Amino acid sequence: MKKLFARITLMTAFCAVAAMSASCNKDDKGSSKPKFTSELIGTYTPTYVSRETSGGEMNDYYLTFEATWVDPANIPTIDLTAVIGFPMPMNTILELVEAMGSNIVKGGLVEVELKNDGSFGAKYRDLVLQGSDISSIIGSLMAPQFGSEIKQFPGSGSSVLPSDAVGYYTKDGKFYFTLSRSFLKGVASDMDIVTLLDGMLQQFPNLGIVSTDEYYAVPLKYTKENGVVKLYVDRDMIVPVLDVVSPLLGALGPETTMGIDLGQVLKDLKEQTTALEIAVRLK
Repeated sequence: MKKLFARITLMTAFCAVAAMSASCNKDDKGSSKPKFTSELIGTYTPTYVSRETSGGEMNDYYLTFEATWVDPANIPTIDLTAVIGFPMPMNTILELVEAMGSNIVKGGLVEVELKNDGSFGAKYRDLVLQGSDISSIIGSLMAPQFGSEIKQFPGSGSSVLPSDAVGYYTKDGKFYFTLSRSFLKGVASDMDIVTLLDGMLQQFPNLGIVSTDEYYAVPLKYTKENGVVKLYVDRDMIVPVLDVVSPLLGALGPETTMGIDLGQVLKDLKEQTTALEIAVRLK
C-alpha cells in the first residue's frame, strides 16, 4: 500500500505541479533544449488580483482558481461530514483553496528569477509544519507560518532541489517547466520513476508533455501585460489531467482521504464546469 500510494503521489504531483496541456504537442525525443530566448527573462515578485468573495468582501489573491459552473444554482457539494460534520459547496471549497494557496505564495515566495540560460533562481521562506499527521498538515496549510530566514535557490543553504534539476523555456506562447531525467532517476531507490512516467505518457499522449533524452517539459500558458506575467492553465489543459488522476485518487480508501470521495470531486470538476483556470501572477 505504501508503494502504491507513493506512485500515486508521484504521478499526481507531476501532473499537477504546473498542470499539463492538451494541445497538439507530441513527445519530442530530442537531445537538448531549443536555443534559449525568452521575453520572460527577468526578476519577479509575486503579485495579486483583488476580487470580491462570495460573502461580498474584497480579497487579494496571489493564487486564483476560477470555475464557471454548468448550473450556478446547483453547484456540486463535497461531503465533508467526516471532517467538519457537513457537506460544503465546491465553489466555497475553491475559495478556501485560493485563500490557502494565496497565503502560501505571499508568505513563502519572495522572488523568482528567470535567467538568460533557462535556469531558475528563487528567494523563499520555509513553510513551518506543525506536525506530520494529515490533520496537522492541513492545519498548517490553513494558517501557514514561515521561517524568518530568507533562503536562496540555488545556494549552499538550499536543500530543495539540485540547481540543474529544473529549468524553463518559452515557445509558441507557452511557458515550459522542465524537470531533469537524471534527477528523477535518483529520487527513489525502490521505484523506476522515469519508466513509470514514460509509460504514463505513452498511455496518455494528449497530456502534452514534451519528452526529450534530457528532460520532461510541462507546458503552461502565459500572458505578459503592464509588467505582470500571468502563468496559468485552463480547462482544456486541466481536463486531461483529471482523466489521469481520477481513477488513481478514486482507488484510495476513505481512511486515506478522510471520507472524501476524491474521484467524484474530480468528476464534478470535469462534468459540471464550462471553464476552469488556475493562475499565479508575477511582477
